[in-house]
Amino acid sequence: MTTPKTIPFSVSRNDARTLLAQVADGFRDAIVSGYYVPGDVLPSSRELSKRLGVSMIVAAPALKRLADEGFVVSRPRLGTVVRDRDAKRWRGHVVTVHPQGDVGYFSTMFAEEMRFALNRAGYLLTRTTVARAAAAGSFDFSLLDAALARSVDLAVVFDDVPAVFRHLSARGIPYVVVAHRTGAPSGATGFTRFDYEAAAPDFATACRAAGVRSAIVLRWHRLMCDAAPALRAAGIAVKTVSVAPDPAREKFAGVEESGYRGFRRLAGSGRLSPDVALFVSDDYLARGALLAMAESGLRPPEDFRLAIWSNAGIAPYFPREISRMEADPAAAGAETAAATLAFLESGRYPEGTVIRPRWITGETMAATPLPSHPSTPTGDKP
Repeated sequence: MTTPKTIPFSVSRNDARTLLAQVADGFRDAIVSGYYVPGDVLPSSRELSKRLGVSMIVAAPALKRLADEGFVVSRPRLGTVVRDRDAKRWRGHVVTVHPQGDVGYFSTMFAEEMRFALNRAGYLLTRTTVARAAAAGSFDFSLLDAALARSVDLAVVFDDVPAVFRHLSARGIPYVVVAHRTGAPSGATGFTRFDYEAAAPDFATACRAAGVRSAIVLRWHRLMCDAAPALRAAGIAVKTVSVAPDPAREKFAGVEESGYRGFRRLAGSGRLSPDVALFVSDDYLARGALLAMAESGLRPPEDFRLAIWSNAGIAPYFPREISRMEADPAAAGAETAAATLAFLESGRYPEGTVIRPRWITGETMAATPLPSHPSTPTGDKP
């Protein structure tokens, strides 16, 4: 009986990469370096979780990622087997670059959809992060440089981070940018605009149809959708209320709590009425606001009109369909992947690539208040 090889790497909770990324990277490097040879059987996900001290929800997806990338294949009664390296030749390599902390639902689903599309087309995708260093205005590029140690055909940078642009330019790496800005930065090969406000005019039109005279925009971050300009252009008075999440709380829990506190203050201020629309510019913020709403006894659309920003797939539950500006991360990732593949095939990144949320008029913006009984919930219909 063949003695199983020692796993030639360990994982660390202090590493900036996720545990899943550390496991996948460790095995990938061990295969490329020749430690594991074609025909070797890797540990099962159950054995792997014990030997590395990680959970099954880390081990199994890490092995699946290696299979998606063509390094291993699952064989009945054998397990995960290292493939002949000649059996999978990647046509190219793309690196996605995310600011540290960019681990929200949208960015995660977006990046995974890009990975699936590029892998299907024969391209390897490596996801990495760039962290702010201790010195003011400086960044730690060590993880990015590790990814760039291999041949890279294109880097896709998420968010507007000029220091990353300069670093890639100095390394001679072509890059495209996906960000909420009006145009491509100097030196970029291409640009995909994430237009947060694309659905704001439709929201303003819905407000006019519902007889709304004024609106309150609840925000927690300057990069959230700013619906105020479109509302003012439609002749609707706007009050923007900014809330600050408690920094001692975990990020998303802190945002949800600030939404709860923000709505409680609004409910006690007497500002809400049937001719007022409340726009909550984040789905986690909306979860907290909806909880406070239930406690207050105020109900849309009888007592005020309500709309939120939401990501497809995680819209908060409410007994009535919530009017919303909805972004679809999977569709956006597929669209950006298509633009990336166009560049890899032709050398030109398509101009005018824009990610747009869509407006959905639900019951909470109804022109006439509805009877007080539950109706269709937000989200997938049964």
